[in-house]
Amino acid sequence: MSASALDWADQLSHLLDTAPSAEALVAEEDAALIDLITATERAKGRLAAAQARAEAAFWDAQLREQERQGVPRGQRGRGIADQVALARRITPKQASDEVALHRVLLGSLPRTSAMLEAGEISEYAARRVAENVLVLEEEDRARVDVDLADQLPSVTARRAGDLARARAQELDAGAAVRRHQRAVADRRVSLQPAVDGMSILRATLPVKDGVAVLKVLTEAARSAKTAGDPRTKGQIMADTLTASACGLESPDDIPVEIQLLMTDMTLLADEEATAWIEGHPLPGRVARDLALGVPTLPPPAHVAADAPAPPPEISSAARWIRRLYADAKVGDLTEVDGRRRLFRGQVRRFILLRDQRCRTPWCDAPIHDIDHAHRFADGGSTDADNGIGHCQRFNLVKEMPGWESTVDPASDDRPHRLTIRTPTGHIYQSTSPLLRHLLVGEDGARAEILADEPVDDSDAPGPAHRQSTTVADDDDGPPDSEDLPEVRTG
Repeated sequence: MSASALDWADQLSHLLDTAPSAEALVAEEDAALIDLITATERAKGRLAAAQARAEAAFWDAQLREQERQGVPRGQRGRGIADQVALARRITPKQASDEVALHRVLLGSLPRTSAMLEAGEISEYAARRVAENVLVLEEEDRARVDVDLADQLPSVTARRAGDLARARAQELDAGAAVRRHQRAVADRRVSLQPAVDGMSILRATLPVKDGVAVLKVLTEAARSAKTAGDPRTKGQIMADTLTASACGLESPDDIPVEIQLLMTDMTLLADEEATAWIEGHPLPGRVARDLALGVPTLPPPAHVAADAPAPPPEISSAARWIRRLYADAKVGDLTEVDGRRRLFRGQVRRFILLRDQRCRTPWCDAPIHDIDHAHRFADGGSTDADNGIGHCQRFNLVKEMPGWESTVDPASDDRPHRLTIRTPTGHIYQSTSPLLRHLLVGEDGARAEILADEPVDDSDAPGPAHRQSTTVADDDDGPPDSEDLPEVRTG
C-alpha cells in the first residue's frame, strides 16, 4: 500500500474511532439522528466505491505480476479473488463475483460508479445494475449507463436491477438468451441451516423444472390427503421429496452414516448436549432418536398433549455407531476407531469428521480433496496429522506462485492448525473445530486463529513446507469447483 493510501486508511480508522457512542446519541435531537443515518448511508456508498477501485487495481496489478512470472495464460487470474476474500472475510466465490462486477462497474458504467462514489445510490443498487449488463458488449453497457443515470437515485436497488435488465434486453435480445443460458448452467442445490434442528434445502432450477417438481409434490399431497393421511399438505410434500430423492419409502428409513457427532452420554445416558450433523447443530434428544432410529415426528393434532405417548416405532434403517476420540485437554479430534471395515478410506473419513468444511478461513465450502501437507512423493504419510480438508478451488489456488501452506499437528495446547501465506505476504491461520467444545456448546461451531496483516517472518512458513496437491486415492466425492467468473471486455 502506497504512503497516500496508508495515510488515508489511517485517517479513516481514527475517524471511525471517534464515532458517537450509544450514550452520546441518546442526547441528540431526533432530526440530528436522521441526519446521521443519512450521512452514514452516503458514506457506505463512498467507501464501497473506494473498495471497488482498490479491488480493480489489485486485480490488474496481480495479472501483470502473474504474466511477469510466466503463469500460463489460461491460469492467469487464479488466486486473485481468493486474496480479496481473505482480506474481506468473505467466501472466495462471493469475492470472485464481486470483483467481476466491480470491474464492470468501474470500467463500463462511469455514471453509475460516480453516483455510488457520491453516495447517491447504494452498493447493492450499483451491483444490481452491473450484474444485469454483464453479458452486454462495451458499447451497450455504456448506453444503459447513460439511459438510467437520471432514474437510479430515486428507485430501489431491486428496481434498478429490473430497469437495467429491461434496457439490456431491448439493446441486445441475444444477451437475454445468453443470460438465461448462464442461469441454467448455474442450476444447483444447496443446504442452509435453520432453527430448531431444521434445514433449508434450496433448488435453483429453470422455471419449467421448478413448476414441474412442485406440481408432482402437490399432486402427491392431494392424493395422500384424499386417502386419509393425517399429515399436513406441507409435511406430505416434504416427506415425499426426501423419500424420493433418497430412493426410500419413508424419510425414517434413511441409514445414519452422515457424520452425526454426539457424546456417548448424549447417546446412552439422556444427556442433552448439542450434537452436530454435517456441520449443523442438532438438539441432543433429536440426535439420539435419529441415531437409534426413533421417529421424531410430532403427535397428530387431535392427540391431547398430556396423553401417554405410544411406544416408539423403531425404524428398520441401518444404524452404525463409530467411536471417536477427542483430546481431553484441547478437544481436537485425534483418533478414529477402525473396527468397522466395510468401507474404504478410514483416514479420509476421519479428516472429513475433524475438519467439517474447507479449512481455508471464511471459505466454508464442502470438502472435496484431502491433501498431504508433506508431499506423498517425498515420503509424507496418509494420516490425520499430515492431512487437510480443502475445497477443490483452493487446491488450484495454493499452487499459484507466491502461495504457501503448512499444517501443524495438534499439540497439548492447541488443535490441528493450518497456516496460509498469500503472495502479498499476509498470513492467515485456522484451526480445526474443537469438537469437545462443539458437543458441550461452549465455543460455537469453529475456533479460528486468524491474522489479516503481515507478521514477522519468524512465524511464517518457509518455502520448504510448500503443500502439495496430492489427493488421497479414496477421495471419491463429486466435483465442487467454483471457477472464477469470466468478464467480457467487449
